Amino acid sequence: MSKIFILRVQSSEGTKRIDWTAQDTYKKLYEKVANIFSLPSSDHFILYREKNKKSPIPHSSIKTSFRHGDIIYLVSEQDNLFSKEKNSSLTIKSDKPIVKSSSQPNFLSKSIDNKEDDVDLQLDKIDGRIPRQQDPRLCHHNRHGKCLNCIPIEPYDEEYLKNHNPPIKHMSFQAYIRKLQNEISSDRNTLSGLENISCSIKDQCSTGHAPWPKGVCTKCQPNPMTLMRQPYRHVDNIMFENGNMVNRFLDYWRSEGHQRIGFLYGRYEVYDGVPLGVRAVITAIYEPPQETSKDSVELIVPDPHEDIVDELAYCLGIRRIGWIFTDLIPDDKRSGAGPVIHHRGNMNTFFLTAQECIMAGWFQNKYLNKCKYSPDGYFGSKFITVVVTGDASGQIQFEGYQVSNQCMALVKSEILFPTFDAPELGYIKETSSEQYVPDVYYKEKDCYNNEIMKIARPLPLEYLIIDIPTGFPTANTEIQSTFNDNCSIIITPFCIENRTKTSEIQDMDTLALYLQQFAEIDITKSNSKPYKATDLLADLHLLLYLVVNDIFQFSM
Repeated sequence: MSKIFILRVQSSEGTKRIDWTAQDTYKKLYEKVANIFSLPSSDHFILYREKNKKSPIPHSSIKTSFRHGDIIYLVSEQDNLFSKEKNSSLTIKSDKPIVKSSSQPNFLSKSIDNKEDDVDLQLDKIDGRIPRQQDPRLCHHNRHGKCLNCIPIEPYDEEYLKNHNPPIKHMSFQAYIRKLQNEISSDRNTLSGLENISCSIKDQCSTGHAPWPKGVCTKCQPNPMTLMRQPYRHVDNIMFENGNMVNRFLDYWRSEGHQRIGFLYGRYEVYDGVPLGVRAVITAIYEPPQETSKDSVELIVPDPHEDIVDELAYCLGIRRIGWIFTDLIPDDKRSGAGPVIHHRGNMNTFFLTAQECIMAGWFQNKYLNKCKYSPDGYFGSKFITVVVTGDASGQIQFEGYQVSNQCMALVKSEILFPTFDAPELGYIKETSSEQYVPDVYYKEKDCYNNEIMKIARPLPLEYLIIDIPTGFPTANTEIQSTFNDNCSIIITPFCIENRTKTSEIQDMDTLALYLQQFAEIDITKSNSKPYKATDLLADLHLLLYLVVNDIFQFSM
């Protein structure tokens, strides 16, 4: 019996794997590719050995000459090879409920997710190396020359990151890509270091044995995992455009004493604070339907307006980039200098609980990061998590996080669980007849300072968490807010959605009150402040209400 090998096939629809033997012909290869991509025929595409459409593979009966793990590229010869639904405009009618059915196409996935983010395309064109000035003590050449002491250094240089003020704990993801590219000797279009982790057993093994629990082999079972602190991060900085949007979000906790969850909308841009860095700029907070209490929040799913908000955001040039939640405990005894208690966010407490890590991992798996250097076409996520809690002085502060790609894999396979009484610890599920679970380990030092491996039952969550600096524009930073949160003429902003507990109801009366403050401005007076139509409509909560209200029609 011929040995079975794995061959990867990359196309515009993603990367898939096929089994083949040394006895297979190129003609058989085309048939297998057509079958795995569910194509009616093998006559409408060409397979290439190289991504730049060089070395086409013929339709012949000659035996193949590939090696295990090789990758080939599928290029369509017609536009409609892969069937796709056409985008349709969103129309809201007053006599129908505002709920999108699952059969409707997802606007974001077709308009944004089929290519890399714009910020990645920008960074990919940048050289990225860090220039250095001549050192008069070490450089003995003219000003046009270069030596080892003054040549530009790579963006992932460990000494530079360590000695930076302040030190850079994690290199940027684009710098990590440059590091992988420099480590390989051949000119490859994809990088093996960017292959996604899988903690799940394969459903159908090529060897033909019975599925788990009756059978398992080394080809279908996932590899053991050793938890490592991730050296890079996909987002290097988080910035809110202004403080007013956050104050409005916190008003719910101030009035009710209940915790709150919101989704962050904004954009990604180049960040100069880290070599080849990415910054997440938050422009608005959408509050989905939820049941709140003083110590917990439960999202009500499905959110009937989720797709509509995403489409509206896309029309405004922004997108969903993260989520935010409060964990605030009022300091009734005034034991500190501020209004809240400091109960998390340092090494003596915890940064994220296991339940919060699982939630963050679930969101990051939902909003994946497109990456052309990954064999799968995606790698990791830029989706961020922001926690509103108390700092050491009792003041309200904002902490940004992501979970590692390893955590995303654990969450995707549903094998990471919270512990009952220790929020800083997680627990890896044990193998059962229903699910095979790979061994998960982490390293720590014993009392003799020896590094030992321990099974992750339980596991310290700091192995899975990546912290991200979070803040607001400084006084010297000029930034134009996307919405009218900073507009001086608006005394009463439009109500925020899903806040019935605080008697904030979005209806025609509140819309009239909101518009009235613009009508009362007399632009003929010298001390009046003129406004533009964009000031009136530049409110995500208002625009969403105009779309979903059942009084009159509104279409985008």
